[in-house]
Amino acid sequence: MTLNWLDGKIDPFIRPGAVELQSSLHSQLIKNFANEDAAARFLSSDRVHWRRQAVLRSQHIMGKPISGTVLEIGAGSGWCSSLLSLMPNVNKIYCMDYDPVSVNTLIPQVQTVLSADASKIEKVYGTFNDIKLINELDFIVSIGALHHSENLFVTLSECFKALKPGGWLFATEPAYYDSENNRAILNRYKKEDLNSIAKYGRRAKHEENSDHYYRLCEYTAASYSSKFDTFPFVFDMDGNRNADDRALSERKVGQGFHKNVFFPYFAKDVGNPVFDSLLLMLQKPEDGGCETGHVLSCQGSKSQF
Repeated sequence: MTLNWLDGKIDPFIRPGAVELQSSLHSQLIKNFANEDAAARFLSSDRVHWRRQAVLRSQHIMGKPISGTVLEIGAGSGWCSSLLSLMPNVNKIYCMDYDPVSVNTLIPQVQTVLSADASKIEKVYGTFNDIKLINELDFIVSIGALHHSENLFVTLSECFKALKPGGWLFATEPAYYDSENNRAILNRYKKEDLNSIAKYGRRAKHEENSDHYYRLCEYTAASYSSKFDTFPFVFDMDGNRNADDRALSERKVGQGFHKNVFFPYFAKDVGNPVFDSLLLMLQKPEDGGCETGHVLSCQGSKSQF
């Protein structure tokens, strides 16, 4: 059974043409799950290895196992939902994507090849900008999905609403330096994705697939504005080489602005690592959270200087 949270509606925050590109990409991914050997190669590839390890290590940050009711947003192939279904403390998983090829073809194939406990998984055709749940989820997982959001505040606010008080959102994402200027980021959007033919079967610019080059400050500002308690962990080749799982469990340590900058110690090949630069852990406060009243935009106001 598949839930349809879109129900004929159009998500105004989806970039025109992005779903079609994702359909092409997911059609290409099916061959990676043609059989158990192909799936094993995919799951052991450098970046997927990193992301799998990051999911497991999120439990050190939360101080408890992943359990209860889980939603995977922007699931794509749904490999993460399939593996989570095998964890004994997980009772139910909503595996959501906005691409029909993903939901109807790719995710079922992945569940079969990975011997997932399909009785725990409910496929959802929908978007992370309109989550049809309130105070129901213990855990939300985003594997490289948040950077496809056209409006991080809207997406994270929907996630906040859907989580139980005390629930967690996990995201592993690319992130850029706060010092990266707008012009440099815009120029990246306008460039052709050199891998676009292999991924989509045609040439495409980065901006066409809703790839966003969000800076760390943009992730954290949207997280706090959505009322989350926010724990960003940044991974960098120049980061703390003494980092370990214990350091993750400490969440925020030391003084200054960059508290948690780690060497990517759980990469598959630490000599030549492939990894996401941001592990973002967000918790909905037990009391439901509060707003600061901070204004994050100067639009409509006049400077007094």
